[in-house]
Amino acid sequence: MGTDTPGGQGAYRVGVVVDLRLMRYVVAVADEGGFQRAAERLHMAQPPLSRQIRDLERELGVRLFERRPTRLTEPGRVFVESARRVLAAATGLVEDTRRAGRGETGLVRVGYIPSAAHETLPHLLAVMADERPGVQVDVREAWSAELDHALREERVDVVLARGIPDRDMYARETLRSEPLAVVLGERHPLASREAVHLRDLRGQAFCFFPRHVAPDSYDAVLAALTHTGERFDAWESPIPQARHDRLRTGEGFTVVPRSLRDDPPTGTVSLDILDDLPSVDLELVWRQDSLSPSAGALIEVARRLAVGDSWTPAH
Repeated sequence: MGTDTPGGQGAYRVGVVVDLRLMRYVVAVADEGGFQRAAERLHMAQPPLSRQIRDLERELGVRLFERRPTRLTEPGRVFVESARRVLAAATGLVEDTRRAGRGETGLVRVGYIPSAAHETLPHLLAVMADERPGVQVDVREAWSAELDHALREERVDVVLARGIPDRDMYARETLRSEPLAVVLGERHPLASREAVHLRDLRGQAFCFFPRHVAPDSYDAVLAALTHTGERFDAWESPIPQARHDRLRTGEGFTVVPRSLRDDPPTGTVSLDILDDLPSVDLELVWRQDSLSPSAGALIEVARRLAVGDSWTPAH
């Protein structure tokens, strides 16, 4: 099937590809109302510009411009309108790609242990939302052992946890280092105190999660508790509500990071520990081999919070 071409009748080519450079040329001629002024705007000579647009018209099988004076034809008007949209989209594509490379957009999947949800994680998410509104942060709560598996299998990008095992693929930093506090039921004989020594809890059951859900974290807490030489029988349940229910009866005790002291479960109270015990560390852990720019941005925000909010000493 034939159609009018710049040189008269002829067959047009099917599947013509028009690159962005040619689109910019045509738009410049349309905007400037002439080839010479368009060439000056494009910082090129006028003859090559005229030749390339003429070649494009031949490829398309239509005239884009009437000459003498230069003005758009109807096909040319359609071309320019579409070209403006394509060029704007291309500019947006470039900027979106650069923003993603700077960690300003993207998705970060964060895994965290339950105790991180009370203060640390909400503060981190709030700052991320303020400073990096284009980054979507998906969160999931789990025990440390499950988070270790998720990180190894790349189902999460960053983990906030205690007791994640050392692995060659992991990088880690201490996000928060803090002392322990005791949690008792409101009916416990020591509930009216502000602070206790561990010896005051001698003979009490220690209510805690089972070791298998977070082995390294479990061992670290037990090591801290036995630092003074005290020993406690453990009452274990993986269900927080079950542990809290036992505490509310006035029996036993548990320990939590100091940041949770001001928000104890209903029916319980938190007390400081007077003994000089080792602190417990909340770590930020990620895979070294697959860190995205957006995940890197979250880590940088967390580092600043760790120092600025005195979560851990500045290095």
